[in-house]
Amino acid sequence: MQNAHPLCVLCILSFLQTNLLSCSLSSPMASSTFQRWLRPEVYPLFVTVGATVGLCTMQLTRNITGNPEVRVNKEKRAAGILDNFEEGEKYAQHGVRKFLRTKTPEIMPALNKFFSNPN
Repeated sequence: MQNAHPLCVLCILSFLQTNLLSCSLSSPMASSTFQRWLRPEVYPLFVTVGATVGLCTMQLTRNITGNPEVRVNKEKRAAGILDNFEEGEKYAQHGVRKFLRTKTPEIMPALNKFFSNPN
């Protein structure tokens, strides 16, 4: 990737300085933005998006750090395809999967028992 032209960088910096950095919290534009988005009706949206971002971050971190097929270092990538079945099995059979293996595959077991038993 080539370096950006110095004139373009100066244009961007001057735009940021005049338009974005000069806005303070007391300006009407910033105040209306906060009034628009920081309302109690929007809190569930923030929680949902935050939880989704957290789950995605957790899964990506787990894949990068623990997956035996992902190799970030150049030395490990040079090794090619490895036959490390034990490490792959350990990665695939994680704690959550082992815990759920003993549970019944029902979403609401108490509700199912209530409607299925005539007693």
